[in-house]
Amino acid sequence: MKKAILSSILLLGTTSIIADTTMCFKENHTSMSTIENTALNGGACEGKYSINDMKAKGWIVDDIKISQSANGMNFIYILKTPNSSTQPVVAGNISGNSADMEARILAKLEAKKEAEEKAKVEKELKDAAIIAKELYTNKCQTCHGTNGEKRAYNSARPLRDLSQEDMQESIKNYKVGKVDSMNANIMAPYANFIDYKEIKGIYAYLKELNNK
Repeated sequence: MKKAILSSILLLGTTSIIADTTMCFKENHTSMSTIENTALNGGACEGKYSINDMKAKGWIVDDIKISQSANGMNFIYILKTPNSSTQPVVAGNISGNSADMEARILAKLEAKKEAEEKAKVEKELKDAAIIAKELYTNKCQTCHGTNGEKRAYNSARPLRDLSQEDMQESIKNYKVGKVDSMNANIMAPYANFIDYKEIKGIYAYLKELNNK
């Protein structure tokens, strides 16, 4: 959906301002050897035509920008028709519009990347919380309370008041034997069978419970 919106924006932004100049792009492409035969998004390429298709239609590659992405490479092509230079445009207008269009593409790609990374983190936390619910209910709830509200064995703070970093540090200390108290004898066996991903899940689970 986002790609479709971006393609529509670029199509309007390129072909209406300068009829003989267009900009097409492809994101997260993994092969330099196949890019020229791959359909490009945006501009006159419309998600249907490759660079070779555009050349066959009479377009000339005026410039290309390549940047690395997490899943491959991003390609941005500026294409012109042979008679572009005969058009009565103000000097510098083509390059100015090309730079503006390129900036818009890059901004959209960066925003999309940030949204995907945020969604990935949120999904990981959600998945971890689902696993953590069963873990917490079966292993932790008796001592720490349904919502992490109990100060188990006179501990300084209830579990729900700890940050994720506090929880990780506490489990680490139990694992390596840094805690010398009655709690250590009880917690050490549990600490040895819990990892940091599960701690993140328990933290997310308790946070969700206490924010309701």
